[in-house]
Amino acid sequence: MKKLFFLLSALLVGATVSAQTHYQTTSNPETLIPVGINSQPRKEIILPEVNGYTPYKVDLHIHTTPASGDAKMAVDARVKEAWRDGLDVIAITDHMGVKILPETGSATPDNVKAKKGARCYKSVQVAEKAAPNWGMLVIPGIEITGSAKTIGHYNALFVTNNKELYDYDPMQCIRNARKQGALIMHNHPGWRRKDLVMIEFEKKAYDEKLIDGVELMNGVSFYPAILDRAKDHKLFVTATTDIHGTSAELYGYNNHLRNMTLVFAKELSLDAMREGLKERRTLAYSFGTLAGDEQLLSDFFKAAVKTKKLVENKKKKTQTVQLTNTTSLPFVFKTNGNPIQLPPLSSIVVTVRSGKPVTCTVLSMWYGVEKHPVVKLTY
Repeated sequence: MKKLFFLLSALLVGATVSAQTHYQTTSNPETLIPVGINSQPRKEIILPEVNGYTPYKVDLHIHTTPASGDAKMAVDARVKEAWRDGLDVIAITDHMGVKILPETGSATPDNVKAKKGARCYKSVQVAEKAAPNWGMLVIPGIEITGSAKTIGHYNALFVTNNKELYDYDPMQCIRNARKQGALIMHNHPGWRRKDLVMIEFEKKAYDEKLIDGVELMNGVSFYPAILDRAKDHKLFVTATTDIHGTSAELYGYNNHLRNMTLVFAKELSLDAMREGLKERRTLAYSFGTLAGDEQLLSDFFKAAVKTKKLVENKKKKTQTVQLTNTTSLPFVFKTNGNPIQLPPLSSIVVTVRSGKPVTCTVLSMWYGVEKHPVVKLTY
């Protein structure tokens, strides 16, 4: 009798474990499916409020198929992908190219105007429809493209009607976007170039005050010298994926957060995003590096890293301090010796002179070419 009792108990335990880890299909009760296989969890990126503003995770350069012929993911899938990657806001910026025919020297024919604008407009509409299902915000946009060596690429953000932007002259395309109230971002300024010296087209666009922001980081590329240009021309800075494939290919498989622009705003809305960009409250993040305005970087680091006073050695006049990274971003800094790594959501211990702040030169933050903020943490 006891043997039978123990056998039944073992079977019940096994059934309970099975029920906790799998569920039966309705079509075949003898088929079990792992629990959570279709839950599609979101990667939450933890960041601090800074000066009363919330940092929203934004990608301002995204391509879809079929609107961008070389992209590999449909519009609604792009929205879901961004949500799973931890973002809050995306801009759909499919290509609207201006091509010159080499045989005649003339621009693309008239029938392209409606076709190009319509397909880019459609991708924005599809994204806007899908976004509420994931709590995402979509910024309507388009990428105005030409030869990298003579024209460059520019994202028009917050456009109201992509169908009305096209013109044979790419400069006029940009002007048309500005007439709609769009913000213009200069994309990947070093792409297919030998240096960052402005070409004639760029000089003209900058001189006309048509440019509002610039990509500091695009994919794996980082252009430190653009920080000085952004400061001189009063531009917001961004880090974007310019994604054509999948985010997993470049970021997820290697356990990296995807490129993102931190826009510091009061709320998650188009008006708030626009205001944050216009006021240049942005930081660019890519592969462990955060870049932008020196003061904003310093304020972010102070909000991110918390201090705790531990043991004081009165004989040596030293103080041991615990530093805790409360964010999902890694930091690299120096206090008085070799660089120190402070991984996401972790703590380290440092020793400083008693009564002195922990002075950190944050090497993973940039506000200019080889310029890193020096931040003093009190305890």
